[in-house]
Amino acid sequence: MLFNVSGLLTGSVGDELRFHFANETLESDGLLFHEVEARGKLMRTDRTVFADVKVEAQFDVECSRCLVDTVMPLSLNFAEEFRPLNADLMASHRGWFEEYGTDENDEALIIDSANVLDISTALWQGLSAALPMNPLCDPACKGMCSSCLVDLNIGSCKCQSG
Repeated sequence: MLFNVSGLLTGSVGDELRFHFANETLESDGLLFHEVEARGKLMRTDRTVFADVKVEAQFDVECSRCLVDTVMPLSLNFAEEFRPLNADLMASHRGWFEEYGTDENDEALIIDSANVLDISTALWQGLSAALPMNPLCDPACKGMCSSCLVDLNIGSCKCQSG
């Protein structure tokens, strides 16, 4: 999900680039989001490019109660600022890195020297943070019998503890 933002960086404050993409995949560190759809805009500010994005995705997960594989829909509103390495394109941007420094953890928020903004890592990070700690196949999931391991969503067990 790459955007050449040279035009934004040389344009006026407030200039926008709107975008929409669908059926994308985001994967990193063993986490795979599929059917990713994002709609949003990139807007030039006096020093950065501001991204305002609504993203939806699907995530394959095992229910924490019944252990059934399920697909979890995720929805996220994402807003972040991306800083350009090429300060020559933005007169008001000169000295940004000298003044504010760089943070190695913010590599995903840097517009590279070719003026390409890669939004995929930032979206992946946002979706990863939106994952629930204990995912459920359904809010009413009954789980499994702790003795005989019968899925209580399908039927009742015959053991004494169920």
